[in-house]
Amino acid sequence: MKKWIWTIAIILGFTYLFGMPAFAKENDPAVEFAKAITRNDYKKAQSCIDQDYVRIPEIPEHVSAQSYQLVPSPISGVQVLMVNLYDEKRKTERLAYIWELSVNYGRITQIRVLYEGFNPLAEEARLIREYQYKFKRHLLAPTELPFKKVTEFHGYIEEDSSIELLYRNDEINGFFKVKASPVTVDLDRFKFDKDDVYYTLKDGTKALYRVNYDLGYELRFQKNGMQYMLGIGNKKYLKVKYKPETLLKIANSMV
Repeated sequence: MKKWIWTIAIILGFTYLFGMPAFAKENDPAVEFAKAITRNDYKKAQSCIDQDYVRIPEIPEHVSAQSYQLVPSPISGVQVLMVNLYDEKRKTERLAYIWELSVNYGRITQIRVLYEGFNPLAEEARLIREYQYKFKRHLLAPTELPFKKVTEFHGYIEEDSSIELLYRNDEINGFFKVKASPVTVDLDRFKFDKDDVYYTLKDGTKALYRVNYDLGYELRFQKNGMQYMLGIGNKKYLKVKYKPETLLKIANSMV
């Protein structure tokens, strides 16, 4: 995985420096395929692939390709297709996806997905893998969220071995946050108010819910040497009110 991250970085660097390379010739199946994809002409795109062995990766209906760049891969017979979409919110183009195309005998014989920018949770998965690789620690991630759709995802890793995952939803005008770090103090040290309540998760793990927290809804628990803080906020702007059961359901999806 790390090798491909560097490969993509090198490809992007050369692309922005030199533009589309000279090797991308007309009648090249990769070029014809790229043009068809950006025109949403999937019938033409299908004609460029070996349909007995290859399937075009699924592209959500809301993703409309605007432009593409086709660049060489370090591997012989392989080209890398980078497709941009127009982001209405930011009023600019941004990278939608990167596919690796293998070409043999005038047909595309393999399509490998390297990056999906239209899927907010693709970045979540990459960040979790990076954290686990860097710190050699297993990280629990939520499979439940307090809303159905993730509008945006942001996250970062700190040098103190902590990681923060932030999921935003426009419909509730708020976010869900997970912050994880190695345990340094007991869970009891985070009981700041006499009204704070302890719960027990499905595997017997003790969790602490902050009842009177002004900024949001917050639950903490510790497992396998890691401390997790789950939060929904900001209370002041949220369009939805939550109960402890929402955060408990998310925590139970992690343990």
